[in-house]
Amino acid sequence: MHIVGKILIGLLAFMAAVGFVFGARLVNARGDWMKQLQAAKTNDEKSAQKLVEARQAFEESRAELEREMLRWDRYFSPVKGAFDPTTNMIIASAGKTLGMQPNTELYAFQLDNGGSTYVGSFNVADVMANETGLKATFPVRAQDVASWNGQSFRLRTVIPSAFLSQFADLQAKLVSHDEVLKKQEKNLTTQGELATAAQEERDTRVAELLGAGAGKAAGLVAEINQADDGRNASLMRVDDLRRKINEAKAHVNTLIQENNNLAAALPGQPPREHAEAGSK
Repeated sequence: MHIVGKILIGLLAFMAAVGFVFGARLVNARGDWMKQLQAAKTNDEKSAQKLVEARQAFEESRAELEREMLRWDRYFSPVKGAFDPTTNMIIASAGKTLGMQPNTELYAFQLDNGGSTYVGSFNVADVMANETGLKATFPVRAQDVASWNGQSFRLRTVIPSAFLSQFADLQAKLVSHDEVLKKQEKNLTTQGELATAAQEERDTRVAELLGAGAGKAAGLVAEINQADDGRNASLMRVDDLRRKINEAKAHVNTLIQENNNLAAALPGQPPREHAEAGSK
């Protein structure tokens, strides 16, 4: 065989070996790519399903939001407000330029740290271009006024009837509790007045009994004690006089007895027994 033929045979064998190696790697790479393609298809199918579910959830949420917005209608927010005690109204920084109309009812929510607190319903009384007077349709409590001044409000034209009924019930309970509180405060005031009057009456009676101090009447107790002392002194004087009278009687009897004895001892006098018998 010619030398060139041998070289070509060797070169072909080498090229065959190299082709076999590269072919094996190409098969492995094709297998990996096929696996990745299959995984990508699977992920795409899952993502497509999730996308459909997300779109459906989005449409449902948007429909629910639209239904909910129909229940709440329009609103004005944020609106600054300050309470005016002379007119008993909240002066809001919104007016005709924002679409407010007179003689309408608005429901106020006070904004605070991303949330809101229901305040109550207000009638639109005075409407100007950029300012509105809102008069409360409920009794304004003094402790609420301080929290209204300078705060931001959301004014709604409509709120759901269920919430409105709940708010009305709570407002009625609040009014009832305020009335009970006023009655209790009045009762406590009356009790305080009665206690004060009773204390004054007690002090008067104590003063009548014990005296009211220097320069005042001595009091019934002191007067009774003085009367008892005077009575005891009178009894002691009477007892002393009684003893003296008894002593005087005894002395008189003694003197009579002595006189009788002396008279009986005189000459010419009958014996005492005969004289006493004759006198009888």
